Amino acid sequence: MRKFLIFFVLNYFAVSALGQAVSNSLSGSYVNGDPKAMYSSIAFDGKGHAVINDSFQAEYFQKDDVLYILPDKSVFIFKVEKNQLKGHSSWVEENTFKPSDPTVVLEESVSFPSYPVNPQLLYEFYQLNFIEGTDQIRLDVIENEQEYQKQMESLCKHNLTVACGAYFSMLYLEHSGGFSSLFNSKKENTFQENPEMENIAKKMISLGDYRGYPLLGSYYYALENHEKALDIYNEGIEKGDMKSMIILMELELMNTTDDLFIDEKVTE
Repeated sequence: MRKFLIFFVLNYFAVSALGQAVSNSLSGSYVNGDPKAMYSSIAFDGKGHAVINDSFQAEYFQKDDVLYILPDKSVFIFKVEKNQLKGHSSWVEENTFKPSDPTVVLEESVSFPSYPVNPQLLYEFYQLNFIEGTDQIRLDVIENEQEYQKQMESLCKHNLTVACGAYFSMLYLEHSGGFSSLFNSKKENTFQENPEMENIAKKMISLGDYRGYPLLGSYYYALENHEKALDIYNEGIEKGDMKSMIILMELELMNTTDDLFIDEKVTE
């Protein structure tokens, strides 16, 4: 379970230019012209929040006529042409999204998060994690990990919650023994309390970014306070956080597997 939580937290650890005009004012719902495509719809609230396939949360910003959507640890890049979104990155390549039925009331069909998304700060986050204009992850951040961590911390202090998640992930990995701990199944759990990590996750939640719930739950689970961790995951589920639900399902599956293993040992 410890390795699973480390890998989960690392999903937030994505592997700047100032003064350039960026915005997140695009709004409305767009549908894919290809009914067989993986991504069928994207909705925008005009405040930096996007919802993909009516389910998956993302942030976005637009620079000139290029639209960047950041779902989880990836990025979708579109060219905005004549009110259409034409895919220019690997996950949406050759896909064209067109405005949906204008009679549909977007607020009634899609539930958007409420936390703030500063488009300029999100652009900086993108530049720190991806090669400019592409969806290719920047690997050079590994060479200067401390500087990258400071940059994520700074963006987090300015309330960019996706950066808070990345900063939390780096601290989590650091306190879990680093990358080597992922491949050492016999390593003892030496994870200790870290008020900064706890406060980062709570800050995300207080701002309305419920992705802080699974991070906070994973923090308590690493401290072996399983009861409190489960309470946090369940609270996240009540708020509609999908990652909290996935982690709880994984825990239940692992517990069921462990019970079956014990039963088999007893009957031998």
